[in-house]
Amino acid sequence: MNAPDLAAERAHTVQRWTQSVLDRSPDTSLVTHGFEYVQHFGSTEGIYVGIEGMERWIETFYEIWDRAHSELESFRGAGDHLLATGRMFVVAGKTGIEVDILGTSIVRFAEDGRIMRIDTYNEADDAHEAWEAVNA
Repeated sequence: MNAPDLAAERAHTVQRWTQSVLDRSPDTSLVTHGFEYVQHFGSTEGIYVGIEGMERWIETFYEIWDRAHSELESFRGAGDHLLATGRMFVVAGKTGIEVDILGTSIVRFAEDGRIMRIDTYNEADDAHEAWEAVNA
């Protein structure tokens, strides 16, 4: 598979994973056993390991937000990594306030195409600095 097709396939995997998490039912077939999610900002900042970790993230996330969906805006691949930028649209549970959060994720894939790790940033400079470090 050529690089653009592989990056598009991986972006689709990330979209499916994200939607399953936002639907509160993580699709375990898309991630490795030792999967790690690292969020570098906000009230859910931290490291979440495995499905148990993601369930904890989901619980914490939905203590604040009532509804959420995401849209992928752009992506590019390099080696076993994908840089994905998108928007998360959320609605606060207590106030009904709608928020549009721009985020960038660096996603590492296993050889079998499953996701091993996601690092998510809401500061573009932080994400691009981390992307350059990954590809150095």
